[in-house]
Formats: sequence, C-alpha cells, structure tokens
Amino acid sequence: MSVAAAKPSLTENEERALDVLIRAGGSLLTTSIPDKNEPDIVFGTVTPGHHVYRRLERLGLVFYTEEAPLDCPGDPLDGFLFTNEVYISDAGRAARSTPP
Repeated sequence: MSVAAAKPSLTENEERALDVLIRAGGSLLTTSIPDKNEPDIVFGTVTPGHHVYRRLERLGLVFYTEEAPLDCPGDPLDGFLFTNEVYISDAGRAARSTPP
C-alpha cells in the first residue's frame, strides 16, 4: 500500500515566494530578495523576504547556493565572489502545481 507524501501547509507569502521563483525561471539572485517582507503600497501584495525563503529551504522546497571565491593567483579576478542564488526544487514545483 503506497502512501502519498503530505503536501506541506504553506502560508500565502510562502506560496507567493514559490510563484516568484517559478515566474523568474526557477532562480533568483539573493541580492534581489529583500531582507524582510516588503508590502506594495499600491497593490497591497507582499514581496517575500529572506526569512520566507529560509523556511521554504528547511521544508526542502528551495535551496540556496554557496559560492566560493575564484582562486586565480595573479589574475585580476582572484578572490571574485559570485552572488548566491535561490533555486526552487522539484518538491517546490510540485507543491505549487498540486491543488489544495
């Protein structure tokens, strides 16, 4: 007997964060995510902040990359650090494609 995996209970902001990632093609630079939720004064929608994405990461629905600095001694780019990104996981896509 197979048991289907339970769909995690997501808040409106968490669902919005997953939708933002999907619309962005699956990833966002961490610099484009506000530190805390930012409400849109005109439309009333909220741009999810990092704490929302970190909770989604704990649920396995997104993951953050960890970039290492370039190691090119003598090169002007030595030590250059790429910007980290947040990616939606397959479980995150499934969580948004499954009706409640």
